[in-house]
Amino acid sequence: MVLESVCEVIKLKGYTNWTTGLSVVDPIKAMLKNLSRIHPVSMMVKGMHGMENEVFLSLPCILIAQGLTSVINQKLKDDEVPQLKKRADTLWDIQKDLKDR
Repeated sequence: MVLESVCEVIKLKGYTNWTTGLSVVDPIKAMLKNLSRIHPVSMMVKGMHGMENEVFLSLPCILIAQGLTSVINQKLKDDEVPQLKKRADTLWDIQKDLKDR
């Protein structure tokens, strides 16, 4: 159905972004076929790696027929943790401003 929808979008718009279509097809296929594969999934990271805000980041997760089963715990280097927190804080500032509108 997704691939048919992409074809319909091309007919109507004249073009499409194939990577967007593929980024949807692969995880859905993994879930429908219960393949237990790893895919980047956007999820709330509050509490992970010391994150304090309700920010959503894409993390590698295992997908099965019931959905997300677990998050792959990534070991970060000492210098990567503050970088990740800084980026999460930037996203939080943007998200917070959107919430206040």
